[in-house]
Amino acid sequence: MHRLIDTQTRLLRHLTSHAFIFGTRDLGSPGLEPDLQGMDIRRLRLEAEFSYHKRMNRIRKTFERTATLLGHAFAGLTGDFAAVCPPRSYERYPDAKSFFEHFLKRSAQDPPKPAWAVDVAGIELALAQARTLRPTAMESEALAARPQPSADFWYRTHPCAVLVRCAHDVRPLFEPGRSGAPVAPRPVWLAVLATRGRRQPTVLELAPETFALLEHSTAWSPLASEQAGPDGNTRVSLVRQLATQGLVLVGGNDLRDERHG
Repeated sequence: MHRLIDTQTRLLRHLTSHAFIFGTRDLGSPGLEPDLQGMDIRRLRLEAEFSYHKRMNRIRKTFERTATLLGHAFAGLTGDFAAVCPPRSYERYPDAKSFFEHFLKRSAQDPPKPAWAVDVAGIELALAQARTLRPTAMESEALAARPQPSADFWYRTHPCAVLVRCAHDVRPLFEPGRSGAPVAPRPVWLAVLATRGRRQPTVLELAPETFALLEHSTAWSPLASEQAGPDGNTRVSLVRQLATQGLVLVGGNDLRDERHG
């Protein structure tokens, strides 16, 4: 006797298959499956199509600007994605991440038009990720895990900061009133930050050196004054400034966390 979970797993495999979703010639073969005997294949296909459209609507809402840029090509991209990447989760962000990874692979073989659509998708994915984060709880958890200070102070990148590299300056597409501004082909380093009291994440442009500092500081690190450099406090000042912007958490013997007291 098959376990119910095994039967459900096989049924879901069919409902996410290319044959069920798009009604191809292979649709008749599932009817031979023992687990599907007696079931109305047409109804199952209708359910598969409904689930597919629901899933793709979530993808389109997450990548709204990307879809606008790609036009009809976006529909082909989502269809190909559904055919090769069945859903592993019904949560919005993990599925969006899978779609973005699929888009990157496709773009490596067949560059999209416009070329900056990949950058736009990367920012939209970061925005989707930031919306899933819990700033208050995550700040508290990170501060609770801070080591006992043995240097001037400790610092780490804020856990709600999502870092994004872009090959084009696509910020005008995300700023009200600037959507018609030209996109410049220049490297841009961004941080998408979820903050307490704001429903929408904040997008900040960073200097390359600042981006590198944040990228390599996802765990607590000590920073003593003598490590700051020839001018005495350059790095300390930078970390303090980033802390006031909410990009870094800090604390220690002689430096209170400026955002948390």
